[in-house]
Amino acid sequence: MRLYDNVKLTEELEDLAKKGIHKGYLGIVVKIDVDIFTVCFYNKYNFGESAYAKVNKKYLKFILRADDNDISEFAEHFKNVNMEKHTHLTECDVKEYDVVELIVEKPEYAIEGVHKGDRGCVISTYAIHNCWEIIFSERGTGKDIAQIGVAREDFKIIDKF
Repeated sequence: MRLYDNVKLTEELEDLAKKGIHKGYLGIVVKIDVDIFTVCFYNKYNFGESAYAKVNKKYLKFILRADDNDISEFAEHFKNVNMEKHTHLTECDVKEYDVVELIVEKPEYAIEGVHKGDRGCVISTYAIHNCWEIIFSERGTGKDIAQIGVAREDFKIIDKF
């Protein structure tokens, strides 16, 4: 394996699991120190979130080699990242079809007709930058009010699917 190769974590490792990084997660090799690779892992349940971890290369499977055009872009990007700041991934407790309730009143939701106490259904299998796509409906009629992205801290799960 080489720098900027795409890799997959092949084992569930306790120290990485505590950081929200689990078997099967994908990442990019950003640093190599003999047999220990620093990998930028991506949260498959929360697009846009990543964490850096050191992993013995024996626990990584090569997936894809970066092409020459991407290598210079990766080098530029990763040299400016504070890897110590991003060491954990968010464990996602939300699933598609969960019923949720909005627990805050915010202008960005109100402009769409959604208010504190409104209930909706999660319609995505992953978040984007910690926001989940939710369809809110009128109680009693089932008529859709809005389909919006809602930050995880702004709703609670009422019924798990």
